[in-house]
Amino acid sequence: MPGYTAPNDTRPALTAWQSLSAQDLLSAAWAEYGSRFAIVSSFGGDSAVLLHLAARVDPRIPVLTLDTEKLFPATHRYRETLTAQLGLTDVRLLKPDAVAIAARDPLGMLFDQDPDACCALRKVDPLARALEGFTAWANGRRRDQADTRRGIASVEQEDGRVKLSPLANWSMDEIEAYRRAHALPAHPLVDQGYKSIGCMSCTTPVQAGEDARAGRWRGREKIECGLHSASPTVTAFPAPNPLPAPNPSQVSNSGSGDRVSHFSLAQSSPLTATERLTGLDALEAQSIFIFREAFARIRPLALLWSLGKDSNVMIWLARKAFLGEIPFPVAHLDTGLEFDEAYAFRDTYAKEWNLNLIADSCPPIEATDPTLPPGARVAARKSLGLAQTVERYGFSGIFAGIRRDEQATRAKERVFSPRGLDGTWDVRDQPPEFWDQFNADFPPGTHIRIHPLLHWTELDIWRYIEREGIPVCELYFAKNGTRFRSLGEKGITEPFPSKASTIAEVIAELAATRTSERAGRTMDHESEDVFERLRAGGYL
Repeated sequence: MPGYTAPNDTRPALTAWQSLSAQDLLSAAWAEYGSRFAIVSSFGGDSAVLLHLAARVDPRIPVLTLDTEKLFPATHRYRETLTAQLGLTDVRLLKPDAVAIAARDPLGMLFDQDPDACCALRKVDPLARALEGFTAWANGRRRDQADTRRGIASVEQEDGRVKLSPLANWSMDEIEAYRRAHALPAHPLVDQGYKSIGCMSCTTPVQAGEDARAGRWRGREKIECGLHSASPTVTAFPAPNPLPAPNPSQVSNSGSGDRVSHFSLAQSSPLTATERLTGLDALEAQSIFIFREAFARIRPLALLWSLGKDSNVMIWLARKAFLGEIPFPVAHLDTGLEFDEAYAFRDTYAKEWNLNLIADSCPPIEATDPTLPPGARVAARKSLGLAQTVERYGFSGIFAGIRRDEQATRAKERVFSPRGLDGTWDVRDQPPEFWDQFNADFPPGTHIRIHPLLHWTELDIWRYIEREGIPVCELYFAKNGTRFRSLGEKGITEPFPSKASTIAEVIAELAATRTSERAGRTMDHESEDVFERLRAGGYL
């Protein structure tokens, strides 16, 4: 560290400790340096082994962990679980400087503009400050994690300190065998394909054949966060193969004298696993783009939370879009008729996800249109509640988690859908959205509904929930032979016969069913035009 002078006793460790086992290396460092020695852990995919080894030496060893304020919620839960199970007594949470964040990353979008600067702000600088009182520290790097780490030694000197990598020569198989032998919990995201787990914005699952860190900063040249110097033995990554030139049969005359190529990417070499986006990746990327586009162009905004699976996915995507913290309120339109399990879910995850929750009560049923059928009148309370919330807080735009595949009327929707200030919707006056070019410029007095999930299907939602480990209300899983597919109010929402009690079983069931997702919604069966009447009047 700048201005730091290392004591002379750091030098012998560089040679004397190189041959020690991981356990003995940690024991030697703790005996030699005591309170001047710390473990630095991300509480990521394979952190449990190093922390378990350290706890066996002494659970009082300081553990430094960075909270960039953009981590996966699952990482926070995992940290709490491991800390309790291992009996760690000195876990120190390192956060970025609030003044620096306000000055250099006020919108939380620095990761997209300059990822190196973002890592320096949220990782490198906080760790540098925290290490000022330490002579030696240990980390969990291994040589098999990436090409950039093949040259690391178990004992190094960096910035005037002894830096230990006790697991440097361990393999992933050895890590996993140790974890199982000692009954250590796995990070919840590992089973979803996340092998190296950092911030939500810069971490994706890895594909078969990729190294463990391939999901970090995917699509960028960046390969390390800056906490560790790159290995000098690493060869440069090869440049991407150029597209093959079209052969003569793929080129024709256009009639104007110009030559027009009919060569397409579909005729090029197959994409590698790193280059290929899955269907869920593409949907996720589009939804995140929609969130950011709306946030850049429409203010103030709010997100509607029905407490159901779709709006939970929408919250998850918003947290990814804005690096873990949603920068606008989340509104639950409360009729007082939600299921008890749904209210319990709301109270738990509003706190865990640090939501700025608005939970205003909807107007009574007597305020709704008396010409509507009974079930539709109950649902119409939410239309009035939404209009009330928009007027009370002055929201210009509302994120809603509807999908086109749910119901025929919703298939007529747009991603950016203009409404009157009273929420009314003119289905005959919707802007075109060709090639995902979204119109977010509307005349003054226009209220905008934004639909980030419009292109998703019910199966997409559940597959994404499975991949990401997103919590959902327990009512979605079978109990006593029934479960709910669409959650609404008590009295107007009925369950389906089902034996699907896990996410995998739900996905398998949906792949085989022909029953509509909303078949359990009473109001959908009351009259042929009731849903369109509700939506024209402002319903979701």
